[in-house]
Amino acid sequence: MSPNSRLASVDERPASKLFSVAEIEPACLYLCGASVIRERMLTELGITCLISACPELPELPLPSSVSQCCRLDIRDVPMANIAVHLSPVADLIAKVKEEGGRTLVHCVAGVSRSASLCIGYLMKSKGMSLEEAYNHVLSCRPCIRPNNGFFEQLIQFEKELTGSNSVTMVYNEAAKATIPNVYESDYENTIRYINRSIGIK
Repeated sequence: MSPNSRLASVDERPASKLFSVAEIEPACLYLCGASVIRERMLTELGITCLISACPELPELPLPSSVSQCCRLDIRDVPMANIAVHLSPVADLIAKVKEEGGRTLVHCVAGVSRSASLCIGYLMKSKGMSLEEAYNHVLSCRPCIRPNNGFFEQLIQFEKELTGSNSVTMVYNEAAKATIPNVYESDYENTIRYINRSIGIK
């Protein structure tokens, strides 16, 4: 059975990407929210390492095929320190891959914390820029939205890795806040939609 067919078999609610498992790197790295994790799903995907970034949830029952479980104490708030986990998590995912295993990273919704960790892995282990890594994970799981504090830490992580930055934090008038520039198009689209709905061209 191919990885794609495995994904199709466990994605029972395709109407929402929140309730699916995204394959970030073929036969290596997967991303999801906690609500879809089942022992059968882990077995079908061949997961050997589970990285959980939601300390507010109880431990999940795991099949014997999952030989490693790493629980990270990260809250989904902008001031939480995710930076301290980016490099070790990237190294762990790379090690599991090297040993022929597969890793699933999750938080509550699979939107902010776990997405940030996957982006960090792609930057460190695959040599992607932050912009490339973000866009790749977004293409695999369109609902991701790392909070602004996590994005600031990813920007700093990219600076440490490469000495330069592909993403910057900018003040956005529509958001009335400082946001990563890769989010600006979302706000522009929202403003255009609102203006059309009230008859402003």
